[in-house]
Parts: sequence; C-alpha cells; structure tokens
Amino acid sequence: MSQHNRVISKEEEALYDRQIRLWGMEAQSRLRNCSILFIGVKTVTLEACKNLVLGGIGRLSIYDPQPITRLDLETQYYFNESHISQPKDKVLAEKLAVLNPLVDIRAISSLDDVAGVDLVVSIGQQTAGEWRQKGVKSILADSFGLFGYIFVDCLNAHEYIEEGRTKDAKTGESEVVRSSKVATYKSFEESVKVKVAGGNALRLARKYSPLVFVCQALATMDERVQAEGELEVSQFIRDALERRELPQGFVGDELLERVQASWGTEFVPSAAVVGGTLAQEVLKIITLKDMPANNWFTYDGL
Repeated sequence: MSQHNRVISKEEEALYDRQIRLWGMEAQSRLRNCSILFIGVKTVTLEACKNLVLGGIGRLSIYDPQPITRLDLETQYYFNESHISQPKDKVLAEKLAVLNPLVDIRAISSLDDVAGVDLVVSIGQQTAGEWRQKGVKSILADSFGLFGYIFVDCLNAHEYIEEGRTKDAKTGESEVVRSSKVATYKSFEESVKVKVAGGNALRLARKYSPLVFVCQALATMDERVQAEGELEVSQFIRDALERRELPQGFVGDELLERVQASWGTEFVPSAAVVGGTLAQEVLKIITLKDMPANNWFTYDGL
C-alpha cells in the first residue's frame, strides 16, 4: 500500500471499532494505508466517496476541474448556490473532509501526479485500458436515470481471502475457515468485444441480462458520439450489439427506449444504490476480503 504502513492510532481504533469487529484489524490497516483516485464527479461519486471516507481509507484524491453548474445542484447534494462556477473536485474534497478529518482528502490539478495510487475509479470516463498498462487496478462506473453499471479490472491476478464455516468433527461447533484465492480479470477491451455463443434469445437470457450488453456498449461511447444527441446514442447501441452477433430480439426495443430516455440524466436513489455497491467493490479490492465483481455489475431501478 502507498501510505507507508501507518499504524492505526487509538483514536482510529475507537472510531472504527464496529467495522474492525466485522472484518478485523488487518483489513482496517489495509484501508488506512491505501490511496484511491476518483476521476469525474457525479452523484454516484458523492455516494461512493462518502462511504469510503467514513470507512477510514488513508488517502482520497479527486480529479474533476469542471465548474459546478446550476444543474448540478439538483442532484449533487453537497453543492449549493455559493459553489456555482467553482471546481467540482475542490468543493467535494472540502465537504468530505468534514465527515472524517482523519482521512487525507485532496483535489489534484493533474493526472500526471498519481504516484502511489492503489486503485483508480473513473466515473463515466473510459480509462481502464490506460491504467491496466500502468499496472494499476481500476474501476469504471456510471449511473444514469434508473440505470447504472460498474466494471472492475483487478489485472491478471488478484489475491483475496475467502471465508467459510465448517463444523468440527469432534465437538460439532462451527468455526471460520479462511482460504487464499486468486482471480483473473479480463481487460475492458476484451470484455466488451467477446462474442457470446448460445443459440436463441430465450436461452441466452437465462444466462445473461440484456442490460449488461447495453451498458458495455455505452461504456465504449466516446464524447463525440455522446454530444450528437439521443438518436445517435440509440443507434450506437444497436450497432454495437449487432457487431457482437447477439440473437435477434435478445435486447428488446423497450429496454433501449428506456435507456435512451435516461441517458444524460441523474436520479439520486439509483445513484445511491450504484454508489453504495461501488464502495463495496472498492473495499473488497483494498481489504482483500472476498472476490470483487468479475467483471461487470449492472443495475436497473425498475
């Protein structure tokens, strides 16, 4: 970890007592010594960062120099009228610092200065390939309308600890058994291009949610296409699905219409669910407790 194995103080032990009882001092120490970077500030960013700061991570860096607009005030609840035109990352860092003064929280001015970062979380921006090349674990996530998705890339080998219970043959008492596991992750590029074999649409639907393929298409869409408007977004998804040779009717028109109507909007309750799940995946990666999602999580609020 990047924080030079800082020892948890008595003050921190008291503050984090409940979660230390849940996952142990070793896991809390990993949190205390980690450094996480968030790129992009949206409602889902607020939700995830809030949970991680309260959980006691060591350092949180935020990058999004875009100015706060009046539209942001409708969904990003840490911002108010006085913050309009100020950089999103700077204001969010100040607000999060109030929640837990023991966490080092900062807005950074450039992505060139990210030495020592353990995990990068990109919100609505496809940068997973870039961080894999640098050997840094990353997450890509977004929330729009009632929908959301999370993509996790823990590189070629992620070690984690799996816990289970077994009964002692002599006493019959239940005891916790811990075993070390290793998970291998596909890159973002591999995961969005793989063609799925499986016959007709009904058979494929038993194994996969159509929303997974829709979100994968959206995650590959660059800013130029997004700026073209609703028709281009919808057509981009259809073209991407066709290239993957999915069965006719697997992704229905109703789902595509709902996604199109939701794209570019934020709905706080859905963002809260996605942000909470995102924070859970970050905790799994850092604490090495349980296997993180491999690779995709999608959410539909209906």
